[in-house]
Amino acid sequence: MILKTERLRLEPLSASDSGALFAILSDAEAMAFWHRAPLVRPATAEEVVASQLAAMADGHFLYWTVWREENAIGSVDLSNLDFSHRRGEIGFLFRRDQWGLGYGREAVAALIAHAFGPLKLERLEARMLAANRRAKRLVQHLEFQPEGRLFGHVLRDGARQDVDVFGRLSRSATKNGA
Repeated sequence: MILKTERLRLEPLSASDSGALFAILSDAEAMAFWHRAPLVRPATAEEVVASQLAAMADGHFLYWTVWREENAIGSVDLSNLDFSHRRGEIGFLFRRDQWGLGYGREAVAALIAHAFGPLKLERLEARMLAANRRAKRLVQHLEFQPEGRLFGHVLRDGARQDVDVFGRLSRSATKNGA
């Protein structure tokens, strides 16, 4: 399903997106807070996209490429979808030259609306390296609340990295015991 905002078009990931996504996945600064090192070969981007497409086949992962006009400027995803518990996890990554222009917030807001609307999820989670202040500001602006820290959760460049967890309930969800 294509998701549209005022300025963006989120199209389901396709194999032909790997070249455009390589521009992001190979940028050391854009990848500084990601779970993997920057890519050095375009063929690796093709492998990443192929694995994401395979993951989409079972319906528990959804990936979109974010387009502004004819330029691929980022990607967003819903992962670890659990429809029996109506929950999932969001992810996002944008080209560095698009940072600070509100595109991330706009695309993630569309993703949230899709998750809480047609997909009928009631809880979303966002996880990011603890040092990623920019991503934490974005999710907090979109009403995610800090839930805790997973100490040493990710091994990146030979060092254990802490991951902060944020959560958001849909307006229709209820909190047990709260």
